[in-house]
Amino acid sequence: MLINQGSTARLDDTAPWNRLYEQASEKQNDLLSEVRTAVDHGMDDPVDSIEMACTAAETAGAVVRALESPWALYTPQDAATVASALFVQLQHSADAFLELRRSVGRIVERGEADLVAPAAGKPANLGDALETLQALSDTLHGLVARHASTTVRALEAAPGSALVPTDSHQTMAAVAALLAGQHDGKVALNTRHEDGDYDPQDDDSCGCGCDVTILDADEEYNFHRGDSEWSVTRASDGRDLTDGSTVFGTWETLSTSLKTAHPQQLADDVLHVIATDRQTAAEAADGRWAERARAAQRRNG
Repeated sequence: MLINQGSTARLDDTAPWNRLYEQASEKQNDLLSEVRTAVDHGMDDPVDSIEMACTAAETAGAVVRALESPWALYTPQDAATVASALFVQLQHSADAFLELRRSVGRIVERGEADLVAPAAGKPANLGDALETLQALSDTLHGLVARHASTTVRALEAAPGSALVPTDSHQTMAAVAALLAGQHDGKVALNTRHEDGDYDPQDDDSCGCGCDVTILDADEEYNFHRGDSEWSVTRASDGRDLTDGSTVFGTWETLSTSLKTAHPQQLADDVLHVIATDRQTAAEAADGRWAERARAAQRRNG
């Protein structure tokens, strides 16, 4: 059965608010690994500083893009983890502004830049910049101190009602149930294993092996998992082989590859594929009707 993964808080009264970030960042992540490898290798010159600052800026922008998705988060607890990471980012940004100030100060100490005291009413100078960097650092640290713990804990403790699957078979069955209620054609869950024979621990890139057949007008669709992706194929795109099997050279890859994706996200993707095909077919039919009408007009005219 499906469980509500957002029903149990993971932060007790003694756990710090950044624990969620630490737990999430411990999981395998190629992007994190690249940054950590660079840090372990050593960063000692301007090229390292500029490259890492630009990487941080690009990453922050990518977070914005990720959160723009309608399915960016499934539960308030997902939001708590993101908030925990973003507050850690603010802390690091505050420290980075302070270290930038110190780095500029070292340039001044080497005699390679002139430090002029801030002057009211005059264009900003190096002294103004250093004061601003210090103020920004203090402001960001203050924001984190005042808001991080209460925000993260409120999100973590918020009750949620999303029924999130725990393995790919639960996902498959839940999507089939949703499609049966939301699609006007016949929907069938094709179970390829006996109850109890599927072990999520042995789940490979093909999931549990089950699939869902969806009938719509003159087309038959198949929703399945393969190559670590959720996909939809059209029966009309299949090529029958002499051994009785069918191969497909084209298919629709859905928006998420998570084994335990929100079932409605996948159901929406499947229905979108079907709706797009319907629209394409209708436009083609309209085009054929218009061409026949023009041909008739030419004959009569």
